[in-house]
Amino acid sequence: MASGTFEKSSADWWIQQQQQQVGEGIEAWFSGFRLGNLGTEDWTLPAWFLQGFFWAVIGGLGAGLGWQLYQILKPYGASFLRRDSSRSPSLSTSVQPSAADWLERSRHAQQQGNYREACRSLYMASLHHLSDRNLIRQQESRTDGEYLSLILQIDPPQNRSNSYQLLIRTHERLCFSDASPSAETFERCWQAYQEIQNP
Repeated sequence: MASGTFEKSSADWWIQQQQQQVGEGIEAWFSGFRLGNLGTEDWTLPAWFLQGFFWAVIGGLGAGLGWQLYQILKPYGASFLRRDSSRSPSLSTSVQPSAADWLERSRHAQQQGNYREACRSLYMASLHHLSDRNLIRQQESRTDGEYLSLILQIDPPQNRSNSYQLLIRTHERLCFSDASPSAETFERCWQAYQEIQNP
């Protein structure tokens, strides 16, 4: 007979032993009780009940342990995500077009007769212009109303504030209405942008 290798213990064997020990413990605990006059004195619980009880206890312990680990590690995960997002710049800031790019888009859209996009591109170029001159920092979360109030607060007041206001109000009207801009609307926006560019 050839001698082969064999496992001294395994997870299945260990679980079976634990089930048996828990079952024997429960059986010993219940052995002191008499359930009326059931007949025999060697009354025992069914094996399926003992196995179910064992797995319910194991599941409860596992769920409790998992919940505790979650509560302990949650602050570390939040700080890691916060730190990771602050390290990597947002996609919008890393690929944000320049004022010249917005002007090119505006010209291209105007040539195709897409005056809505042409006016929007001039608006974006004017915001970029404000940011480049360190007058108002461009932020995606700012509304047109916020830009208008900030333009009026610039010290000393820019004599070009009417041009900025025209571009912002046109952008606001085009975004929040179904109005379709005409070539005249684009020309007014273009004229306003030229006034911004040439003080």
